[in-house]
Amino acid sequence: MHRIREQVLDEHRETVAAVVDVGAAVASAVERRPVTDGDRLRRPFEALLRERGLAAQLLGVLTTGAKALNTGIEAEPVPGPPYLVVTSRGPLCRGTLTDGRRLVVELLVFAVERQPPRYRFRDPAAEECLQVSLR
Repeated sequence: MHRIREQVLDEHRETVAAVVDVGAAVASAVERRPVTDGDRLRRPFEALLRERGLAAQLLGVLTTGAKALNTGIEAEPVPGPPYLVVTSRGPLCRGTLTDGRRLVVELLVFAVERQPPRYRFRDPAAEECLQVSLR
């Protein structure tokens, strides 16, 4: 995982930072009162990511992650399900590698607090929000 994270950060740090900036813009627009409904974050977050052209850039992260493993993505990713989804915590990219494993890259921009239940903007650095897993 370390190799994947390093390569993604080397090649896509500006994209990750831009996603955090989008999260900050969404947070400032909706956090006048506690946000407990994930759709209040997810919808504007996804719209602003697409408006700023970040969806395609996020999918490039999958290609970079596969390259770090000396493999490829089984199908050409497109900016839509199932390759890119925007959750209430941040964008999640996933793709099947040519060896059958699934590469999942998630940018965690919002956190869920349990008491009281609400979403909170994390204001993370690129290294903090980037999560990578193989399944």
